[in-house]
Amino acid sequence: MSASGEAAPPRASIDDGFFAQVRGAAQWITLRGADRANPPLLILPGPGAAFTRMAPFFAPWEAHYTLAQWDQPGGGATFARSGELPLSLDRLADDAATVAEIALARLGADKLVVLGVSGGSIVGLKLAQSRPDLVAAYVGTGQIVCWARQAALGYRMALIAAKARGHAAAVAELEGVGPPPYPELERELVAGRYVNAQTPAEAAAFAALSPDVAAAVAAPPPGARYVPDGLPPADPSARALAAYLALRAEIAAFDAWRLEPRFEVPLVFLQGSDDLYTPTAEVRAYAAHVSAPTARVEIIDGGGHSAVFMREAFLLALNRHVRPLLG
Repeated sequence: MSASGEAAPPRASIDDGFFAQVRGAAQWITLRGADRANPPLLILPGPGAAFTRMAPFFAPWEAHYTLAQWDQPGGGATFARSGELPLSLDRLADDAATVAEIALARLGADKLVVLGVSGGSIVGLKLAQSRPDLVAAYVGTGQIVCWARQAALGYRMALIAAKARGHAAAVAELEGVGPPPYPELERELVAGRYVNAQTPAEAAAFAALSPDVAAAVAAPPPGARYVPDGLPPADPSARALAAYLALRAEIAAFDAWRLEPRFEVPLVFLQGSDDLYTPTAEVRAYAAHVSAPTARVEIIDGGGHSAVFMREAFLLALNRHVRPLLG
């Protein structure tokens, strides 16, 4: 009952998965939430990644937000249905705008929160600047600002940490490949084992998953609406690597400082305290540089580059630092 004694209006949940035409190709979108009246949240992972199959993992967020998930070109159900599609960061940003329009139309909402994760933070930042009519707030995590500077700083930080721990094997491998840039992917992958290593807090968050949730993430249960019927899943690791290779040169050259510094939407960067892959120092400097209704950095304690997978702590940060900006 409401404070006035009247019955509260029923909560209208949503659990929808569908293919939509985006850039002339069928692309997979899901909308899930406990109440359509909650703010929509569009999650943009890195190129080739597909978080739609991880719906059970993000289920606790659905009580607070209506989650819009999208299998980007080159990954997930979109790849399984439509095959390889041309990839560029600008194309992905354009596609993301179309997906946002589709999601908002289905939900009857005006704007959504955009959450850019790692490589998806480039796409999200571009979307926030080019289409403020669609975006209520932009949230970046594992935010790529200037890949060249962040990669160089992350390498130095990882090497210092390995020496401090007395981790001789890590020191040998890091010194063996040397600092970036890495023309050869193999050297980058070796460095990535240490620069992009999962933190203990991130590992603990996964270990704490109930067996039912872990099983549902590994294999969607029969009748799940967040995966298409009769379509074999694409190999997530292979697809993410293929998309990264297609965009590697663009990502390496990306420098947000070259973008127009004015944003019409709030910017909140939720960075892991131990993120070596996209070090926060560059993100702080960028947040101080841009002009926006708000632009600030908040820290997820214990998180690394994958702080978004500390789902309870990340949800708390969203509710504390982003939700109040939505009115």
